[in-house]
Amino acid sequence: MPTYVTAALTITDPSWIEPYGPPVHALVAKHGGRYLAQTPDVRKMEGDADVPNVIVLLEFPNPAAVEALYADPEYKPWMESRNAGSNGPVLMFDAL
Repeated sequence: MPTYVTAALTITDPSWIEPYGPPVHALVAKHGGRYLAQTPDVRKMEGDADVPNVIVLLEFPNPAAVEALYADPEYKPWMESRNAGSNGPVLMFDAL
């Protein structure tokens, strides 16, 4: 059963974005993941929460693959860079 990861980010410092993309895309692929969507074109349909600057949706084969990405020492500096320049939830959930 696939596992999905979504990030709803508000960018506070965009300097991390350009260098982040290629190596993190490679790390996601290394752990069996793939990007399904990545866009700044976010429109609010309902609710009171602020609209993030960007939404990302990834698919992994299982939760263990996501956990392996997060445990990968190569990923740590990229995650720290993203967290320093943005805020918002990153969520993991299984398909039905």
